[in-house]
Amino acid sequence: MKQFRDPRHNRIAGYIMTAGGLLLMMWGAHYPTAEDPYNGKNWFLIVLSAAVLIWSVIWMVKTVRCPHCHQILNLKISNIDICPGCGNPVDPDFPADNVKKPGGDGL
Repeated sequence: MKQFRDPRHNRIAGYIMTAGGLLLMMWGAHYPTAEDPYNGKNWFLIVLSAAVLIWSVIWMVKTVRCPHCHQILNLKISNIDICPGCGNPVDPDFPADNVKKPGGDGL
């Protein structure tokens, strides 16, 4: 399976999975049934939505990383053009000039 390389695209995919999980949660919490057409719940959809929400967080933590130093990037909705760890652009096709090694300061 080919994984996405650009962390900006991975973050967008994580946001889409999160939105889908929240929509499933809302639909499962207000699922009309024959017994109660107004307050029915579908527990399968609620559990499925919780699994999708957990998977979206795991996806973003594993894939929204700098392609040069592999430090996790900001998961908030903000512009992430430059990695705060190494100072290189997060575009994986752009060559890295000054990659810091993790824990390179010796402390």
